[in-house]
Amino acid sequence: MDIDRNAPAVVAHTDRLIYVDSDADVAAVASQRLVDRGKSSVSANLAFAMGQLHRVLLIDADLRRATLEKAFELKPGTPGLVNLIGGNARLEDCIHSVGNVDMIAAGPVPSNPLELLSSPRFAKLLEVLKGRYERIIIDSPPSQAVSDAAVLSTLADAVIYVVKSDSTLIPHVQKGVSQLQNSSAPVAGVVLNHVDIEKAKKNGQFRGYYDYYGYSEQTV
Repeated sequence: MDIDRNAPAVVAHTDRLIYVDSDADVAAVASQRLVDRGKSSVSANLAFAMGQLHRVLLIDADLRRATLEKAFELKPGTPGLVNLIGGNARLEDCIHSVGNVDMIAAGPVPSNPLELLSSPRFAKLLEVLKGRYERIIIDSPPSQAVSDAAVLSTLADAVIYVVKSDSTLIPHVQKGVSQLQNSSAPVAGVVLNHVDIEKAKKNGQFRGYYDYYGYSEQTV
């Protein structure tokens, strides 16, 4: 997972992507399939970026393929979201501070992730957390692999869809976004990840976008 705890580019565009509406307290970050699209990296970088301005919590809700515990070297077996929803852990024991961001790991792999995420206990937990934090970023499961992302999207104020450059066909992106929208998900925008800016410049792709924000002069 590529983490930039300063994340200047993310800071510059966070308001444009999600927080145009100041009431958008909870943002879910989803991708298309199980293959890595950089979804968890985008979630973490977004959390660290927002952490410079707000009190932020990052939740690993990808209960089938969790990443936070390993990425941030939390103690193996750390209690997390699964334990909280199951009612067998205290909130204070599941929150871990890394830099300017608090985190809740996924916890042990459950046999019923969809049931847990769609439970009233999880919705109630989110309400409690919204009282403690200004911004909550949820690392969601892939939208086309399981139904978990659709369930999470109904609890979020904004959803960001992560697409891996040069490896995701446009029809697949359209299908993934449509699936979320059909679940009444508040899709705020799409993040094109792993972009080779030099290649894009040579091919004339995204030229206007990168020149407008000054990225064409940056090394990525």
